[in-house]
Amino acid sequence: MDVSTAINVGAVAVSIFALAVSSWLAKNQFAAQRHGNHVGPLIELLTEFRSLEFHRNYAFIRDELPMMSSDGGISGLDEQVQRKIYDVGYFFQLYAILVYLDIMDERSVSALLRHQCIEVWTALEPFVRQERALRGLPEGAILNKLEVFVARLLASPPSDVPRLALRRRR
Repeated sequence: MDVSTAINVGAVAVSIFALAVSSWLAKNQFAAQRHGNHVGPLIELLTEFRSLEFHRNYAFIRDELPMMSSDGGISGLDEQVQRKIYDVGYFFQLYAILVYLDIMDERSVSALLRHQCIEVWTALEPFVRQERALRGLPEGAILNKLEVFVARLLASPPSDVPRLALRRRR
């Protein structure tokens, strides 16, 4: 092999390497930009999660709602109770939607909110199912993404949660 051929082969190899590195950098930049666009809404959601009213509503859903009759569905409950159901239920559904849209990492959300999502859906499920039946709604109506997300959470082993919660991104 003569010198000019070696130089040409080297130039092609360097070009291919540069293309690969540029593609990798562009892919990472695109992912960072995509996730960066959602920081504002995520901070707003987390602000809601820190509110005293939210935690009172969450405690009501978790502790008191299961003792109530689900015969009338959600719409058969007092307006204040309905408001708590929708505020808390759709708060957690928003996280399920963010996971569904691949805006948030499912493992991170499950590590942080697994227990709360399961508790909320467990309390809401009989009311949601009855509401669907009373209104003639399909099975996937009302809090459907939360229902699917919790089903996936229940299908995954909870032993992964502490390890994931403490995992650092590199």
